[in-house]
Amino acid sequence: MAVSQRLIQLLAEASAEIADAQKPIRVLRALAWPEEVERQFFAGGARDLPRPVYRVAPEVATSLERFRALGARLTGENEIERFVRDTCTSMALAARMLMAVGTKDFYYQSVELYGRPGSLSSDRKTTNLDLARHFDRVISGFAPPLDEQDRPTLTAEEAVPLLKARFDRFFVGRQVGVVLVDGLAANATTSADEIKLKRGARFSARDLLQIEFHEGQVHVATALNGRAQPLTPFIGFPSPRTTSTQEGLAVLTEFFTRSTSLSRLRRLSDRILAIQMAEEGGSFLDVYTFFVDRGHDQSSAFDNARRVFRGGLVSGGAPFTKDVCYLDGLLRVTNFLRIALVKGHSHFARLLFAGKLAVEDVPLFDCLVREGLARLPLYVPAWVEDASYLTAFMSYAAFLGESDLSAEGRRYEDQLARVDGDMA
Repeated sequence: MAVSQRLIQLLAEASAEIADAQKPIRVLRALAWPEEVERQFFAGGARDLPRPVYRVAPEVATSLERFRALGARLTGENEIERFVRDTCTSMALAARMLMAVGTKDFYYQSVELYGRPGSLSSDRKTTNLDLARHFDRVISGFAPPLDEQDRPTLTAEEAVPLLKARFDRFFVGRQVGVVLVDGLAANATTSADEIKLKRGARFSARDLLQIEFHEGQVHVATALNGRAQPLTPFIGFPSPRTTSTQEGLAVLTEFFTRSTSLSRLRRLSDRILAIQMAEEGGSFLDVYTFFVDRGHDQSSAFDNARRVFRGGLVSGGAPFTKDVCYLDGLLRVTNFLRIALVKGHSHFARLLFAGKLAVEDVPLFDCLVREGLARLPLYVPAWVEDASYLTAFMSYAAFLGESDLSAEGRRYEDQLARVDGDMA
């Protein structure tokens, strides 16, 4: 489609306003727990509920009104206005969620933004909880010895130069920093041009691969590619409506780069199981114990439980549901690529990295690129460049989706039973 001058002007003006209005809405930063909360928890013998205090910037309320006003002005039903309007709705909802921290309403806004364990996935049949339980069943029946590359032998200080060298090779012409930070909720987090590692954490060789590809080649890359867009630089900033796609794209990249593992899938699925537990009334202490029982050390169990309860009610019933996005997004992105590549749109894989987009935005940005109004991304992982392999793999994966495993499963079980009977 040809984009009218009116829509080009509208998109440029809305982009500038979104980029400015979103500045106070930093969800994870606002929900972070001070280190003192963890110290007090363990000083009390891990028996009392934590007492986090949140400080939400007063400017969040102003941002809420700005996004509401901008969204109300966008009344057209064309794809550009719908895209901008959806972004405004998402950011306004995030502002409302932050203004409700420590209440049941926080949970309701979180579910609307990110979904919940029981939310339907992209096939509209299975749920996020179904996939988490599937991974849990498979992993529980498989106990290989710890591989050398999974042993946490590196300190955070040792990891910094290793990661910096890798990012220097990937982000040619751009400095991406790697710094140590106290009190992170995760061992590694990302901003636009910097990776933060938790001081005191230890890392395995595979951990560094996950940070290199998940945090660097996806989250940092989409931030830098988005901010380089001539008309829509706001897509270089996080938006809750794109979280599922962004996290799913990062997890899929882990698969394609062989940087994922069973322990990684266990962490992702355990977090969904923990959110479900908290939804049903489990407290922070219940979820902390759940993670300890799953083999996490005390510090890791606290960090994982904190992810579930930050912003919500530590007494239970109102968790933060953002962590369902990892597996939900993995399904959404994989299914999107299965369909797109089979339909001959192999370039859509690259467009996913044009900024922090949702899969639904890719056809629109394909149009904007053809009109000269958007740029193809500069930084993309190697798996995206190999369209031949990617199309071959996804075409096979698409056919597998039509295959019924139930009959194959029964034959497999019959064969095992016969062999076991013959050998008895």
